[in-house]
Amino acid sequence: MLDTPAERAFDDVVKLVASLCDAPVAVVSLVGGDRQFFKAEVGLGVRGTPVDMSICAHAILQSGLFVVPDTRLDPRFVNNPLVTGEPFLRFYAGAPLETPDGVPLGTLCVLDYQPRPAGLTPAQEFALTVLARQVMTQLELRRALLQREASERRFRQLADAMPQMVWSARPDGFHDYYNARWYAHTGMAPGSTDGEGWDEMFHPEDRAEAWGRWRHSLATGEPYEVEYRLRRADGAYRWTLGRAMPSRDDAGRIERWFGTCTDIEDIKRTEAALRLSEERLRLALSAAEMVGTFVWDVAADRITADAGYARLFSVDPARMAGGVPLGELLPAIHPEDLPAVTAAIAGSVESGGSYEAEYRLTQADGSLRWVVARGRCEHDAEGRPQRFPGVVVDITERKLAEEGQELLARELSHRIKNIFTVVGGMVSLSAMGASGEVRGFAGVLRKRLNALAAAHEYVRPHGPDNRPAEVETTLRGLLAALLAPYGAAEAGRLQLEGDDVPIGVKAATSLALILHELATNAAKYGALSSSEGRVAINGTRTGERFALVWQERGGPGIEGPPERRGFGTILAERGAITQLGGSIHHDWAPEGLTLRLDVPLGRLAH
Repeated sequence: MLDTPAERAFDDVVKLVASLCDAPVAVVSLVGGDRQFFKAEVGLGVRGTPVDMSICAHAILQSGLFVVPDTRLDPRFVNNPLVTGEPFLRFYAGAPLETPDGVPLGTLCVLDYQPRPAGLTPAQEFALTVLARQVMTQLELRRALLQREASERRFRQLADAMPQMVWSARPDGFHDYYNARWYAHTGMAPGSTDGEGWDEMFHPEDRAEAWGRWRHSLATGEPYEVEYRLRRADGAYRWTLGRAMPSRDDAGRIERWFGTCTDIEDIKRTEAALRLSEERLRLALSAAEMVGTFVWDVAADRITADAGYARLFSVDPARMAGGVPLGELLPAIHPEDLPAVTAAIAGSVESGGSYEAEYRLTQADGSLRWVVARGRCEHDAEGRPQRFPGVVVDITERKLAEEGQELLARELSHRIKNIFTVVGGMVSLSAMGASGEVRGFAGVLRKRLNALAAAHEYVRPHGPDNRPAEVETTLRGLLAALLAPYGAAEAGRLQLEGDDVPIGVKAATSLALILHELATNAAKYGALSSSEGRVAINGTRTGERFALVWQERGGPGIEGPPERRGFGTILAERGAITQLGGSIHHDWAPEGLTLRLDVPLGRLAH
């Protein structure tokens, strides 16, 4: 309040107190630092004095009304310029201005040019005290207003900084504030959506629901929450989540409502896409009857399952929902597959590990369907098996496709073998009666043709039941079968070094494709196309990984990587990455190709 302009409310007080006390001078004095400031005065004509001239500075150190009947007789003021100079202030009476917690700010005082030995009358003292309290009430009111303005300013700054649209409303629901983000989002002019103006921003189909929930919250004081489409500045409607909470006073009465609007358009679109995907999946699975889920209560030996599972096992769905013993379902499994299935179940029950099994199910009409079952047995804290949830998927169509593919591969392989046989026979017939040198060449050629036929048999895809038995299940055995047709080993142009590792059925096909492609390209364009060329193959086992290095030297010079890659090369590289889980790197040095294949040992054994 220091140095603020005069205000009528305070001016009226000093005029009134001067009249009631019959005093020529009355002042609202605020003491601060080294001066006193007169917020209102009558009879002085100045707005303040130094603090060493202030009688009020002494008054605020007293409790209650401070009266000096004759300032010239009081040693504290006998030398005060206000007492010794013109005009001569001989009488002083002041009531302190104190904050609610007892801090003195100044006084409301009256002064006279004549001493008053009797002081003020009781009525005048009462009036001075009461009016001092009124001055203090005005000061506290202004402080409260300033604090409220500061609080509202901080709120607006915070609200404008938030990533959401923020609004507030009066207890009756009248919207009177929106933050800057609301106006930026809606493109509306400030103040245009006050009151019920917000209603026009909502999609017409959503207004009734929003109003209904808002009226319910106003009537009950319950939090407000609703989803609606809000019109954006460009005219597009976007899904928005509206929420509001009431702010209450100490008596529980609602003072204001504070709310937010959050754009949830992206969430809505994601939810819609997920619902569509789930619905499509549900319809697809329902139409194909491919999937069934089950839960086995191990302790009670009761399996409950959905309708898809029941149909696969030819059990009434209503009865399946009520639960049946495991033993009642096992006869539906093909006798040849049953031992492996029961062993897998027992292993999961004992260890709590995952369960997976492929087997055939005999249907009610006698037909067979292939399924794959997956699950895991759950144990309690003491290690006892409790629940065994899982899923069964019909893979009959996949199996039929695999069988058809295998049948075609066998037929193609058979025909290619016949071609090798016919060519070998033609070579033999052509060599009959020829010179010894020609017969020797024909014998070597027949061996090469036979080796090429064996290599072809290994390169084509195989299952566990039709893998070639004559080929060793190690890297060296695979290399010997694949490289035999090129005669490099016999001529001393092939060098095998390093570690040997076992090769599983699945890994063999991918690895054979890679090695066969390398050998073929080496014979066409690389080291094996030259009589001086040679190939070095080195295998190194390091921890849980295996590195195979194929290096060609002595062949035609290389100017750089080939401009285009053939289908075989692309297929081999994909096999290294997807099937073997490894990486493949080519170094096209001028002196020859160096290829490094790095794979996990565990994938080679599969």
